[in-house]
This record gives sequence, structure tokens and C-alpha cells, in this order.
Amino acid sequence: MSRTLESIMSERVGVACLHVPSARFGLYLALRRFFGPGDRVLIAPTNCETVLFVALAAGLRPVMAPVRADDGNIDADLVDWTGLAGVLTTHLYGQPDRVVRLRAECDRRGLVLIDDAAHAMLTTVDGRPAGTFGTAGVFSLAKHGRAMSGGFLTVEDPAALPGLTRMRDGLLLDGGLRAQLSGTLRPMLREAVYRTGLVRPMWRTLTALGVIRWTGHRCDPRADELRAALDAAGPIGPAGPGGADGPDGAGGPAGLDGLQYWLRIDLDDWRMRQGALLRGYQRSRFRVVDRERERRVAGVELLRGLPWAARGVAAAPPRPLLRVPLMVDDRDGVLSALERYGVVPGFVYDPPLDDYLDLVPPGPTPEIARWWTRHVLPVDPLRARRVAVLLDRLGARPAPPPPVAAVPPPAGEGAEALM
Repeated sequence: MSRTLESIMSERVGVACLHVPSARFGLYLALRRFFGPGDRVLIAPTNCETVLFVALAAGLRPVMAPVRADDGNIDADLVDWTGLAGVLTTHLYGQPDRVVRLRAECDRRGLVLIDDAAHAMLTTVDGRPAGTFGTAGVFSLAKHGRAMSGGFLTVEDPAALPGLTRMRDGLLLDGGLRAQLSGTLRPMLREAVYRTGLVRPMWRTLTALGVIRWTGHRCDPRADELRAALDAAGPIGPAGPGGADGPDGAGGPAGLDGLQYWLRIDLDDWRMRQGALLRGYQRSRFRVVDRERERRVAGVELLRGLPWAARGVAAAPPRPLLRVPLMVDDRDGVLSALERYGVVPGFVYDPPLDDYLDLVPPGPTPEIARWWTRHVLPVDPLRARRVAVLLDRLGARPAPPPPVAAVPPPAGEGAEALM
């Protein structure tokens, strides 16, 4: 217990890091620290809506990226770099973004790259961990190891850590002993259900009691309320030393409080100060992450050979992915059937963010983004064999071929000079 969470993670990824209660909180700190109010940041429309809400809460203007039909990640070949201040990677389900190319393009233009590895704690690119290619990066223990809380903010320059630490400590909320106990016991119960195979009776019981009700794959955006909350928060000042929000941007909680509905979604304690009990539990989950690595690779190996496998998975060597994207026809019908067998995939982000929220301007490859989000079925590779059997039993059909993107060529050097 003598080693801190920060030291364990720093040894794993080779860069300085800061423990945070959730990846989304770490992402908020990074966006506040390394961008200015109103900056335009490139985000994949296939991403989780929490990423979009965090960017809005940080005072930024999300710009939808072109995406690839192979893996749902950013299509670096089609990015229009005009007016961008930076890029937020995706590494969707652990599939690596073309992050070396994105970093090179950002360096060439003086832009900031934030390397979001919330899905990709076990992903490497050219032998280097995802999450370490940017000025900053984020990781999630809530997803990996099924800890249901905890994350890390990594930084390229260790000199940024003291300011980020002060910002973190100024924005954390005290949850009290009851919240600490709940944050530890909930994942332990979930793990027991996961390991004993009780998912099916638990899911049926909770559904019958009305505790679980399907309302779509994304939370209700409440667009009008969101617009009013953003207006009420007002412009967010700079987060550098001596900025409008106070030293190192430690202020600004009024905006976060007003956006609580959108920022918490499925994680009420996303901003909670975590005590020794919860930190100790999170420390134990690193062993789970490592213990499951080879089983994940084996599951990916099985799933990548199936007729439903996304092209990016089928073409790449097997990796220890968080989820394996299968592309199926009538995805929601297949999901409903799988749930009757106790298989609840989750991590479905449908529709694309620019269809989901009218505050966001449309992206350049809407047909591909819609095709991907409409058909993707993310499968836990630790459950690969069971899902493969069930999909065959259900007669699931592969998704129709993806559309061809009709995208204008990216802006040339002349347009970039206007930035």
C-alpha cells in the first residue's frame, strides 16, 4: 500500500501523471489548462457524449471530425485543419487512432493534442502506450478493471503537474464516508455478478422492477436546458497562472455545478474527492487489468475472424481491446435478443454527436458516422465465445457495406495561413 496510484501508473506508461476521480474530470482539467475560451477542438462524432459535454463545460467549441468506416476513429486524411486549436483522440474501444500522424500534424501547426485513452489502457502504438502521445492524456480505471471510478491525467511536461494538482484540488467535492463506501461496494457487487454469471437473472429482475428502462443509447440531451446552463455559466476565463478564475484556474465551479446533469450521466461521483478506502480498491484493480490481458487478446483473435467484425479489427493483429466492434444489421434488434440471454454489451454511442445535439455543427462525413453508430455492436472480448455462439443462433447478419464519404478536400496551405 506504500506505492501511490500515481507512481504505479507512471511506471506503466512512462510519463508523469495525476490521479483523478474519473477520466472525464481529468479531461476537463486538461482542456481547461491547455486551451483558451472559445477554442475549436476536433472530436470524433462516434465518441461518448460525456466528451462533448466536458468540452462544452470547459468553454470550448467542439468540431466534428471525419471518421473512418474501418474503426470509427478520426480519419486523419480528411481533417480540415482551418481554425482548429487542437485535437482530442478517440481510440474507440481500444482501437488505436492514427495518433502518430495526428501528433505530427498538430506539431506542424502548433496545435494541442489531448490523447484520450479512456478506452485504451492496454493499447500501444509502435511500442508506446496510447494516452502518452499528447500534451496531456487521460486514462480510465472505471472501464478497465471494472473499478467504476478512478482515472489518470498524464502530462508530457512534468512542470505542468503542480498547477493541475491545485486545479484538481480546488474543484473536487467531498462525498463523505457513505459515498466512499458506496463507491467501493458497488463495483465489488458488480464484479460478483460478472464472475458468477448472474447477469441474466439480475438484468431480468431489474427490468421487471422498472429499475432499468431502455431510453436510447445516449442520455436525454435536454438541449434547451443545456443551452440555458451554458449561457448562465458565462465565458470561462483562462486557466493559466493568474487567470480570470484565480491561480491556475482553480475557480469556475459554478459552471460545473450548473452542468452536473450532463457531466455525471452514469457516474454521480465523477468529481468526488476519493479517500484511502476507494484508492486502495482502485489499486487492486490494476492486477485485474494485467491478469485479463491475454484473455482479451484471445477473445479479439476469435471475434476478428467472424463475419461481423469491423474491418479495422479484422485487418489488424489481435490487441487487448476493451471492446471488439462487430458491425451487424438490425443492431438494436440483436441487442434486445442478446439481453434476453443476459448479455448486455453497452458502450453503444448512437446517434453521432452532431445528430444528437443541435448545438454542434455537422461533421464532414455524416453518412459514415451514422452507418457506424447505427450498426456497431461492441463486444467484451472476455465474453467472445458466448457472444459468437449467440449471434450464430440468432441468425445475425453482417451490416450492409459502408457508404463512400463525399468529402471536400481539406483546406490547403493558403487557407491554413489565415489561421
